[in-house]
Amino acid sequence: MTTTQKPAISAADLAFYHDQGYLVLRQAFTPARVKSLVDGVKRVAELGREGKIQVSFLDKEKTLPARLGNILHPDRYQPAFADWLAEDLAPLIEATIGGPARHSLYGMLAAGAGEPYLQGWHRDLGKPGAPDEVEYLKHHHGRFVQFNAPIQPDDHFLHIVPASHLRASTPAEIKAQNRPAFDRQGKTGPLSADELIALEKWDAADAMPGAMIVRMNPGDIAFYNANLWHRGWNAKGLTRWTMHSAFWKPEYPVMAHEHGQREPMLTPGHMARMPRVTREYIQRYLDVYPEGKPKTLYEV
Repeated sequence: MTTTQKPAISAADLAFYHDQGYLVLRQAFTPARVKSLVDGVKRVAELGREGKIQVSFLDKEKTLPARLGNILHPDRYQPAFADWLAEDLAPLIEATIGGPARHSLYGMLAAGAGEPYLQGWHRDLGKPGAPDEVEYLKHHHGRFVQFNAPIQPDDHFLHIVPASHLRASTPAEIKAQNRPAFDRQGKTGPLSADELIALEKWDAADAMPGAMIVRMNPGDIAFYNANLWHRGWNAKGLTRWTMHSAFWKPEYPVMAHEHGQREPMLTPGHMARMPRVTREYIQRYLDVYPEGKPKTLYEV
């Protein structure tokens, strides 16, 4: 399901999201907003190339960064990133979980320079095939949200299985997850034409039933339940800049996978420069930060 509404989620949208596990909003953000995000990413990449901050690159000469995490931390912070959350994202995030949210993860997925990215099918939080799988999936349902929002054109790298987020995994789904990785016989770099053909045949042999490609362009956003069967798939290594973040209800304690962000956020003067709403999202994260060992997703 898609919608052309400006940043707002209707009751019908919300019902679809909970039923199918995803929701795509088309042209939810203005070209000016998208440009500000692109400019912010370019600035972070430039700082990394100059050696002023730590950034990994797919191609340093072309200033193509690899995946960027923690872009609200002081070293990577750009006002555009915080403004977007405060002005556009917050109402959408809160609509999906029914109230205030707290920061968890905030970054950008990246690919390019011809390097293939072939992620296996998975559930981020789930336990495929476990006796208590359905109970576990329902336990976290509606209490968190994540999204992909491309800032480069022709984003077709997210593959999902709609409506797979609240039911037990099927044998075919588990088979698709557990198959051996595509064997390149020691080769690296871009896939050759023959390898692309072989990869297509390999993927079709144990294809994921009901899979769907989420196609988006700058200005679009896809909210999706992390327990949908999904994967990232970019066989040709095309350029991908996709903003990617996650948020939880504020009563959830900070967990192991999102731990370690307190000290950077408490850098003197850092939170003071954020817009109020963004600062509140970060403060809720700090409010539930554990003093001891953080719990895992399976313990909360």
